[in-house]
Amino acid sequence: MSTPADVSASGEIEGLIRHGLVNSYFAPVAEASSFETVGYTVLPARADGDAGNDRDRIDEFAALRADVRTCGMIGDFDSSLRSIALRDAASAGLGASTRLFLGAEPESLVTLEDRTDEPARSVILQLDPDRIAGAPATVLRSVRQARQLGWGIGMKSIGPDLRTAAFLPLVNPSVVSLHPDVLHMEDRGELAELIRLLRAHVERTDAVVIAEGVATEADMRQVRAIGARYVTGPLIGEPTREPSPVDKLYDDPLVDHFTRNRLVQGTPFSICQSLKHDPLVMDEALVGSELKSLQRRALNGSSSIVIIGIYGEQEDVWEDTAERFASIQQVCGFSAMLSGGFDVAPVPGVRSGRIDHSDPLRNEYGLIVVGPDWSGMVTASRKNDPGPEGRVEFDVYITTDRYACVDAARAVLTRINSER
Repeated sequence: MSTPADVSASGEIEGLIRHGLVNSYFAPVAEASSFETVGYTVLPARADGDAGNDRDRIDEFAALRADVRTCGMIGDFDSSLRSIALRDAASAGLGASTRLFLGAEPESLVTLEDRTDEPARSVILQLDPDRIAGAPATVLRSVRQARQLGWGIGMKSIGPDLRTAAFLPLVNPSVVSLHPDVLHMEDRGELAELIRLLRAHVERTDAVVIAEGVATEADMRQVRAIGARYVTGPLIGEPTREPSPVDKLYDDPLVDHFTRNRLVQGTPFSICQSLKHDPLVMDEALVGSELKSLQRRALNGSSSIVIIGIYGEQEDVWEDTAERFASIQQVCGFSAMLSGGFDVAPVPGVRSGRIDHSDPLRNEYGLIVVGPDWSGMVTASRKNDPGPEGRVEFDVYITTDRYACVDAARAVLTRINSER
């Protein structure tokens, strides 16, 4: 729901766009090893106002843009800002070989134009992790469509809160831009954890990490410790209205990024059936124990996980399961519970959604855990025929296969409601 402040900010930004009072500034992005410019981050700024310098105007507009994120026009505003950025880049003489990095709102991805005739990933749309978590079903669908149209996808503001890294394996960005505060993290344990998560994503996908806000040689020492390939900030160059074109890169690291932009359908159980091994057969008690075992592993694991529980048609969950989910929800990046028996999760703060009456997920129980550096899944489907002594039995898959876990999470997230 929009507040009076949101309405005021919405009217202000609409007026600036309508009257052509938005300028684009270009902040150079460079190779960390050579400081050679490889592209530009495009930063909108108001062309009028009382701000004293370029940086102040950029910061003022960024605050205004953040204020309108909850209004219904945010997609239209962001589409207009994207058009302004591309127009200003063309006016400045930046050709297709100059890569641009644009902040993007998920709501604007539905209006993307076709760029398949341009060099691959010549424009990277960078999404905020909080906006992804707010509407994962919509965002993941839009991200896939954006890639089909030739746009690159990145994530920004990653760290120092490790929960911001939770959607890295699901969005699979080719560019991971770090929050400027990462350069000044004092908790070495948290920094070490973040570095490990980033390395896991880079090793698996050949993504590129960008360190933002680099201002000093001390920052560069942190950059080298983190392993960021690209850097941007005052030490590299201030934002300018007159950028210099970048020649085609001889060694473009983004060419090697493994997107795996496939359409995922079905349920966790049907996805596991493609693993080419037979399911295990368990009674209800052992299935419950397997689910609880993975819950405990998740509780003791990294805070950068996505965890999703599936509970058939139960109207409630076991008490100890609810207690563990309540604890996990406090620290993890994203948590959800789904059942044909409830539309609202029985644990506060845990997301949910409506399962259609014909949805085969109603016949499944399971738990999916996905993080940047590990994953696990238990999925069970009730057998039609009773077992010995008439007991209820389940076909069960237990796997740590990375792609199976990611695909299962993506499939189930299509059923999760957006935050209101």
